[in-house]
Formats: sequence, C-alpha cells, structure tokens
Amino acid sequence: MVSLAAVIMLLRIIAIICLVPLAAVLSGCACPSGGCVPGTPCVPCSFEPAEIDLPPPDLANLDCKECELLPLPEPTETYQLLDASTCQCSAATNSAVANMVELERLWAKIVIECDTKAVQENYCLDRDLLALHATGLRNNAAASALESFYQLAGLEAQKHYLQQGIDETQRTLSRIDKLRKEGIDLPDGVSRGPVAARLHELQDTSAQLDFMRIQLNGQLQKLLGCPLNETSFYWPKIEWQADFTPVDVDAELAEGLDTRSDLRGLSLVLCKMDKTTLPVARAVLAYADGTIGTVDPRKGLIHVARCFRCNQHEIPVRCRQLSLFYTDTELLATAEIKSAVFRIVLQQQRTALAQQAVEQRRSQLDELEKTRDIKNVTIFEISQARGELYQAESDLIEQVISLELAKVNLRKAKGILAKECGFDPVLCCEGCCDGACCQCQHKSSCQCKCKTSCNQNCSCSDR
Repeated sequence: MVSLAAVIMLLRIIAIICLVPLAAVLSGCACPSGGCVPGTPCVPCSFEPAEIDLPPPDLANLDCKECELLPLPEPTETYQLLDASTCQCSAATNSAVANMVELERLWAKIVIECDTKAVQENYCLDRDLLALHATGLRNNAAASALESFYQLAGLEAQKHYLQQGIDETQRTLSRIDKLRKEGIDLPDGVSRGPVAARLHELQDTSAQLDFMRIQLNGQLQKLLGCPLNETSFYWPKIEWQADFTPVDVDAELAEGLDTRSDLRGLSLVLCKMDKTTLPVARAVLAYADGTIGTVDPRKGLIHVARCFRCNQHEIPVRCRQLSLFYTDTELLATAEIKSAVFRIVLQQQRTALAQQAVEQRRSQLDELEKTRDIKNVTIFEISQARGELYQAESDLIEQVISLELAKVNLRKAKGILAKECGFDPVLCCEGCCDGACCQCQHKSSCQCKCKTSCNQNCSCSDR
C-alpha cells in the first residue's frame, strides 16, 4: 500500500507543477506599451489656389562668367591595365554575397557532423543548394564586371573620336569667324549657328562621358574588391576585332541547360526529396511564389495523431509542384539562352553595317580631298566629311562593344562565367535519385524530371 508520506509528496509535486505556470502568468509583464494603437503622423492636403499667368523663365541671362566651376576628376598619364579574364575572375572570386553563402555552407557542414541523421539529410541537401547559389552569384558578379569593362573600353575609344570631332568643329567655327571678320561672304549652305550648336552638343557629350568614366571605374573597383578611388582609372585591354563566327543555337542551348545552377538545384531537390527533406523543398518552392510551401502541418502530439494519414499526401503534392517549377524554369532558361544567341546574331549584322558605313565615309573623304582643286571643293565640305567620318567610327566602336556585351550575356545565361574561373561545385547528392519523387507508382503518368535512380547512400560530410 502507498504510504501517507508518498501521497503527500505526490500532492506537493502536483501543486508545484500547477503553481509555477500560474505564478508566471500572474507575475508576468503587464505590457505597459500595449493598449490603444497611437495615431500616425498625417499632413492635410490643403493648398492655396492660384491662377498662374507668368512668362517662362529666361535662363539665358544667367551670369556664369565669373563662376568657379569644379572640374570632374580626370585620369593622369598613368592608368591601371586590366584585361577581360582578370576582370571576370576577380569579380567572381571577390563577390561578397557569394562568400557569405560559402560561410553558411561551412556552418551547415558543422551541423551535419554533430546532429541527427534527419538533420544531416536536410543540411546535406541544403549545403548543395547553397553551393549552387554561390556559383550563381559569382556568375552574375562576373557578368556585371565584364559589362562595365567593355563599356569602359568603348567609352575610352569613343572619347578619342569625339575629341577629334570637337577639334574639327572648333576649327570650322574659327574659319567662319575669320571670314566674317574680314567681310567675306560665307559659301552657300554654311552658317555659324548650326556649327556653334554642333560644337556645344559635342562638348556636352564629352562632359557626360567624363562622368560615365568615373561611374564605370567606381563600379569596377567595387566589383573587383578594390578600394574606391575617384582619381584611379583602369585602361581595358581588349582585342579590337569583331567575331562574325555563326552561333549554333542548339549547341549553346544544350550546354546552357546542363550548366545552369537553377536547373541543377531543382533537379537535385526533385531527386532527393522525401519526408525528411520536406522543409528544404518548401523553401525552394517559395522562390516560385511566396504562397507556395506556406501550408506546414502543425506540430504537437494531438495534430500528429489526428492528421497522420493526411500528412502523407504532402510528398506527392510537393513532387508535382517541383516538377511544374522545373518545367517552367527550363522554359524560361530556354527562352533566355535563345534570346541571347539571337542578340549576338543581331549585333553581328549591325556591326557589319557600321563597318560598311565607315568604309563609305572614308571613301567619300578621300574623293573630296583628291578632287579638291578640280571641283573647287571648299574646306567646309571637307571638314563636314571628316566630322561624319569621326561619327561613323564612334558608331562602329559602339556596335563592336555591343557585340562583346551580347557574348557576355550569352555566357551569363548559360551560367558558365564562374565555371570558367574554376568555380564548379562538386555536389554530394547530385546524380543519386533515390527520393520519393523518383518512385512513381504509375509510370505512364510519372512527372519526375530527375535522373536514373540509384541505391547508393549519398554523403556530404567530406565535401
């Protein structure tokens, strides 16, 4: 029989168990900041009505003759040489966000080594996805750096022809002023106003290019992981050659679909998803839409007992969602890669046309200079032809740079920029399709997108 002392001890334990939560509730925080929600600041929309009958401002009378306008930073005689390969790989290596993701992978590895098997399976898959995400970030960083690199190269080359156009227009304006001062009539079709307006337009374009040069150098310094310095300028080293080699659309598409990190990640989740990796699958599906993967079975013994059979249906639902997500992503990737290929084709055509325009301008200028004495060609006609040639040279540079940018865009769409710099992650679970999504009962309606299943156990503790 149970003794009286044991009964008293049991009652004391029950009393403590009941009183401790009650005491915590009664003695808890009174929430002094609770209660009514205060109003937010508000300004009434009340403005004075008026009838406006004022002339437009006359800004031509601004007195800027004595203004001390600050010049923009300009490069000195010494530049820092930079080639495309160094630019690409430095940006991929020094990507801050990608390096933060790598540290997250390190923490996942630490958790894998010390936690339960279920947690290990989750974090092993999560670690592979982090590796692919880091590679995608490095790919984007390399693409951004190369875009700034080629834009800066084009700017420096265009700046040269722009300055030649400014000098030629300035000489033409000086000739016109000299003839007017001497009282000599100007040739037909020659007027000071359009020439002066053209000079101001070229000078304004030159000032904008100076500012763009500072911006592009700053972007490169940030992407390459270098200190920001507005007085330090890069000089891009590139081969000024246009590549007119035809692009194979099917070959580029096949390579891109095999190397893109987003498709590799979705395929990996499809191949490895089971009951233990459902949290990872839900997180991946959230990238498609914020509402997908939000319905999570409630935790607790009561919910597990009541919904045990229903919870088993989540896996086929998630498999179907992942399959749809993969198909949609594959279609988008296909469109992106094909669009990038066709952009190269377009730029090859535009570059060829711009090259023909330069050849025509050169021939026209040579013809005018050779027949100057025979056909009484004026210096103004020759000067105009030179200006048109400088503009055509600048347009050709723009098209060549656009062609290089189109090629960079294709490599970015294929996801190979980081791979070219040695960032090709080796995944511990890739190729091992033993998840629930690859065990279809009805083969005729199977929507699995994963590879051939295998029975080997995947381990990433040593990766």
